[in-house]
This record gives sequence, structure tokens and C-alpha cells, in this order.
Amino acid sequence: MTKEEVAEILDDIATLLELQGENPFRANAYRNGARAVKNLPGDLGEMVRQGQLTHVPGIGSTLREQIASLVTTGRLPFYDELKASVPQGALQMLRLPGIGPKKVRALQQAGITDLEQLQQACQKGQVAAMKGFGEKTQQKILEGLAFLGEVGQRVRIDQATPIGQRLLQAVRSFPTVIRAELAGSLRRRRETCKDIDIVCSGDDAHAILQAFASRSEVRQVVGLGDTKCSVILEEVVDGHRIVINADLRVVTDEQFPAALVYFTGSKEFNIQLRRRALARGWSLNEYELNDGRRAIPLRHEADLFAALDLDFIPPELREDTGEIDAADRTTAPRSARLPRLIEVQDIRGVFHNHTTYSDGAATLEEMAHAARQLGFEYLGIADHSQSLTVARGLSPERVRQQLADIDALNRKFRGFKLLKGCEVDILVDGRLDYPDDLLAEFDYVVASVHTHFGLSEEQMTERICRAVRHPLVSMLGHATGRLLLRREGYRVNLDRVLQAASEAGTMIEINAQPTRLELDWHYCKRAKSLGIPLVINPDAHSVGELNYYVYGVDVARRGWLEADDVFNTRSLQEVQKAFRTQRKP
Repeated sequence: MTKEEVAEILDDIATLLELQGENPFRANAYRNGARAVKNLPGDLGEMVRQGQLTHVPGIGSTLREQIASLVTTGRLPFYDELKASVPQGALQMLRLPGIGPKKVRALQQAGITDLEQLQQACQKGQVAAMKGFGEKTQQKILEGLAFLGEVGQRVRIDQATPIGQRLLQAVRSFPTVIRAELAGSLRRRRETCKDIDIVCSGDDAHAILQAFASRSEVRQVVGLGDTKCSVILEEVVDGHRIVINADLRVVTDEQFPAALVYFTGSKEFNIQLRRRALARGWSLNEYELNDGRRAIPLRHEADLFAALDLDFIPPELREDTGEIDAADRTTAPRSARLPRLIEVQDIRGVFHNHTTYSDGAATLEEMAHAARQLGFEYLGIADHSQSLTVARGLSPERVRQQLADIDALNRKFRGFKLLKGCEVDILVDGRLDYPDDLLAEFDYVVASVHTHFGLSEEQMTERICRAVRHPLVSMLGHATGRLLLRREGYRVNLDRVLQAASEAGTMIEINAQPTRLELDWHYCKRAKSLGIPLVINPDAHSVGELNYYVYGVDVARRGWLEADDVFNTRSLQEVQKAFRTQRKP
């Protein structure tokens, strides 16, 4: 087993122990062990063989034995017994916001063992009457159940992408495959996807589909036909076991361009593309573009667009939001145009990042080194402010110590600079968590909501608008507080917030944490129309998470953003000048 797989099992054990009401110290020992395993350098199997786990903090003798069992045999009887003793419904209930192991145990004791029973009990008012629950908790459970019903079994982009890329490389390696590409929502870079779609061309569809169905990560073959195979995959990504559907479609090489366009979608985009073909007396389907006499020869996707008098439309834009009109070569004069979308390499630094000063896992120096490895010109540090004690928010004294440490590090650097920022909490009434004289010592300020999510829409909107109007606030962080596939954002009128930001000259963050990805692409377009600079930030809490900025670029591209629309495509000198200008009283 890999490090990620072992860490995921140790995390599972911790959760299962909590569900059984075990001593919390015992459960925490497994969580700490999972974290330690995930952060180990090198190959775990080799470390086990050489006995190198003996002195690793967080891994005691019992854990060492269990890790060795998992690595050498792939099994752990203790884990199997725990899983068998806990109903699957109990684990599903943990996905609901505000429901922890203690509440799950209480529900089980009341005879509620799965989501269906829980919904029925809530609808009858039985949960509200239980000790420790009440009307508000019951309503939150019902809202959470509705949310789970909507998101279904969708998977985040950061989890689906590595699975899809590995599967794509495997398909490309099959004998007789000519070319293959990802398609569907993953190619369009949506925040989440329901399945992985791959289109390939080849000379022996039967052999290709059989090879696909025989992959080791395939847990079930759902369907196997002459041109399509549907399977269920199971893989571990970053310590989490992911189950996702995957479809492979095999076409001839002549059909490949049309098939790739069709299976990339979206459905609405395909409808508009077919209408454009029909307006010319042509037909378009998943296999060909036909002018009524013959199939028009296509070598690449761009050939299909060109035949319809369109500029090539990047997959991220194919959502039927005006991209076909913007790509139309026949419009004269053209009222719109396709944007030259921002690229990953355009990003020159990021601003919202955390260190061990608050709840980050890496030091200032480690984060700086990682940023330089990524080729950044600058890295902004924005640790949490004092009120967020759960994240070790910085007191004014610790702030000044950090600023001094940043100055000391900057004296060592050439061609790179650490910028001094903070993520200041927006308090319930819209005031900021630090006084103005302290905020003035930073190069920039990210203002974010972390508490009191239950305010009314009017209260939350006024709270955030007050903060974005503050003259020392540079940018608004994660604007809605949503966590993808886990909770909806708080109630807020984003249009009013964007208008306030536009009037105040405050930037808005595209938070690139894959659990957030907000502003979403719809509001990116709205922000751009208001002239608000967007800022792509990874909200990194470790060196590895700095790489999350690429998912923010995906959001920006889906939002029609060009390099000039994104603040951190600017040079260090331009960024520093803009911050000084922006923060003038």
C-alpha cells in the first residue's frame, strides 16, 4: 500500500473509533498517525523494511505494527472488524453539516441508522425533540440532506483530475489506439464532475475496450458494448478513497474531432452548435459534420469550428453563455470577441497563504522556497488574525514578530520577495479584527468571514460590504464561505458586494482551494464587467497547496478572464505600487 492509502485507513479508524464512543485520545492518535504518514519523505514500504518508523513523531509501537501489516499484506484485521461493527448509514450521516460522531451515536441509540430514516424522523419532528438537537439542528439536517441529494456522487476537480490523467495515459498506451483525450465536464474544468469521459480513436475497438475494462482500478464493469465501456473506479487521492464512474468511447480516427467536440459538451453548447449547422442546411452529430452530400473531412476540433465559420472555442467556455456569437467570423462589425484566456504561466505570485505562525504546516522559509521553485516573483503571507483562535490567530505582538522575520528573510533573497499581509476576520458587525494602526503595517489585507454564518442575507451583505469599503482592505477572501460537496455558502447578496467592491476599489479573490473555488465563474464575469480586479489565491496551508493556484486559473478561464483581468499577473513592482496606491486614506 502507498502512503496515501495507509493514511486514509488510519483516518478511517479514527472516525470509526469516534462513532463507537472510544476515548478521544485514542482516535486522535490515529489522526496524528495518518498525518505523520502522509508527510513522510520517501517510500513507505522501504521505510518499514528498514525500521525507519521507530523515531517518527506521532507513530508509536502499535501504529508501527499496524502500518507494517498494511504495507506488507494490504490488510489490517483490526480495521476490518471496526468497519463491520459500524453501520454504513452512520458514516453517511457524518457528511451532514453540524453532525459529528457524538450526534450520530445519539441518533443510532434512537434507532435512526441511515439517511432515509433520518429524513423521515426530521419530517415528523422527532429529531427536534431529542436531547442536544432542537428545531434549528433539525432544520439544518433537512437542508443538508437536500444538499446531498443535489450533489449526489460528484467528485471535486482536484480528485478527479489525477484519476482522469492516469486513465488517459493508460488508454493512450493501449495497442491500436491512435489518439485519445479527456472529455466531459473534466475537460471543461468544472468544479466537480460526476464521471470521467475519455474519447479515443483506434483500429480495434473490441481490444481497446477489453483492456480498459481490465484495469486494476476498475471495481465494476457497468456496461461493455461495441464502442463504449462504462466502469466504476476506486482510487486513493491524497489520502481519500474516491469512487467515480468512467466511460470510454472508441471511434474511427476520421470521427474523432466531431466525437471530441460532442462528448466534451456542454449539452447546451452542443444544441447551439447543431442549430448553426442546420441553419446552413447541414447536420452535425457525435460522429460527423455533413453538408448534405458528404461528411466534411476533419482532422482536428478546430477544423469543425472553422467549417462553421467560428474561431476555435476553448473547452472551458463551452457553456452556451455567448461564446458562439463571440466566435462568429461572419459578424461584421463584431460586437464581441472571444477573450485571450489567462494561462497558468501568467501567474507571477499569490497572496493568501498561511504558515506555522497560524494554522499552516510550513514555516515562512519553507513557503518561500516552494514559491521560488514554482518560479514566482513574490509570495504574500496572510496568516489569521487574533479572533480566530481555532486557527492560532496572531496577537499584535506575534504579528510584529512575523513582520520582523519576513524582513530578515527578504534580506537574503535576490529576485524574489515575501510580501506582508494578513487574513483579517470580518467581525459580526463588519468591523475588522485588528485596529487600523496595525493594519497599516501590512503591505495588503485580505478580509474574510469565518464565523456567524447564520446571519440573514441582509445582515451578512451589510457586514461584508462594510469590510470591503474599509480603506485598508485590499481584497475580499472566499466571498461566500461555501465548501464544495459539503456545505452551501452563507446567505449573501453577491451583486451588492461586488458593487461595493467596485466603488471602493477593493479586489475580489478567486480562492483556488479545491474545496472552495469562489468566486465561481459566473460571478467572475460579473466582476469583470464592473472593472474589479480578480486575484487568484491558493489559500495554501502547506507547500504542496501552493500548487492549487492552477485550479483558480481554471475558474478564471471559465469566467472569460484574460491576463490583464487578474491582479497577480503583474510584476512585483507593479503589485507593490498598486498596493500603495490602493491603501491611501
